[in-house]
Amino acid sequence: MIIVPDDPGPAGPEDVFKAAVRKVFDGDGFLASVWHPYRQAWVERVPFRFAFIDAPEMEQPFGQEAKDFLAGLIAGKELRLDPIGKASTGYLPIDQYKRFLCMAFLTEQMDAGAVDYFHQGKRGGGSVKRARPVTRNIELEMIVNGWAWVAEQYTFDRENEYFAAQDDARRDRRGLWAMDNPEPPWSFKRRQRRRSKVFEGQGQLI
Repeated sequence: MIIVPDDPGPAGPEDVFKAAVRKVFDGDGFLASVWHPYRQAWVERVPFRFAFIDAPEMEQPFGQEAKDFLAGLIAGKELRLDPIGKASTGYLPIDQYKRFLCMAFLTEQMDAGAVDYFHQGKRGGGSVKRARPVTRNIELEMIVNGWAWVAEQYTFDRENEYFAAQDDARRDRRGLWAMDNPEPPWSFKRRQRRRSKVFEGQGQLI
């Protein structure tokens, strides 16, 4: 696995969510409990979706594998979630399905030993001399390990870095890029909608 060390910068409790992941839905969505700093209590069952990646739908090839990979990264762990507003949502960090849009950062202990990493747009490898905590970008880890696309319909500050990670995964045929021409999920969903409309327009004999 390739990890992506990242520094999201300082943030107060009113700027980010502290969340404990309870269930992973697929390769880009999950359910979490969120710490409410003013109530000093956990708010249960809050749905989240990553803002800048798109994983295969569960009905697509590698949909289950993408879900399993994400679950291996974040299930049962505490994350820092930075809410992301987009023009398409009126700059509110909520999509049409009432899921919070976010970037996710995981801080956990990295053991000493060999490590493959992607940092500042480039992939490398090295050796960790001593165990220490490292903060990682989960969106970029999904991309560079080959389990998600960059969400191309949006522009954002770090898109060059995200597309570099995608190009790296494609070159090495990691994850879903083992297929010669994997279908992006937005294309798959458009095709499914067209098929549904065709069926809706057909007559019924019974």
